[in-house]
Amino acid sequence: MRDVAWRMGFTLTALVMLATVGPALSCDTAHHLLERALGKTPEAQVRRYLAAISKGDRQAALSVWSPPATPNTVLEARRAAVTDALLSYGLDLQYQVLDIVWWRTCCEPGVIKDPNEAGGANIWVAIQRAGQPETVYLFDVLVPGGYWGAAAGSSIRNWTLVDVYPEEADPIAWPWR
Repeated sequence: MRDVAWRMGFTLTALVMLATVGPALSCDTAHHLLERALGKTPEAQVRRYLAAISKGDRQAALSVWSPPATPNTVLEARRAAVTDALLSYGLDLQYQVLDIVWWRTCCEPGVIKDPNEAGGANIWVAIQRAGQPETVYLFDVLVPGGYWGAAAGSSIRNWTLVDVYPEEADPIAWPWR
């Protein structure tokens, strides 16, 4: 309950700040700040998924990792298997984001430096349980339908976790890496 109240207070404060300084900010900066305030970032998706895993809440974890829009038995099997494998780490699961590679999704997918223009992200995360070696997983997070950035008015993005897999595995949901 405190977390909800804190998030609401933080969001309200962020909205007031944006209303006050918003006219001086570019659209890119304003939408990026608002996404952070609302918890709508690729990193937030990873945190939500791993928070549910560390609590042992399979259903909550699966609700963060969206099922494929069109039936894909291979991806659905991976979604269940990876979630179950990570649940086996138990309550002492620890993780660290190692790297994020941002992708443009308009026109032709490609790596970009500016996260404000990104419609996709590959996030490398080291996951381990106390006293055990770490395993690196990739989290693929996308804006469904792609994102056109400034060319389309820099709207608020609804990032979706589409795939999670060990670093040595191949992606299924989104082939770019």
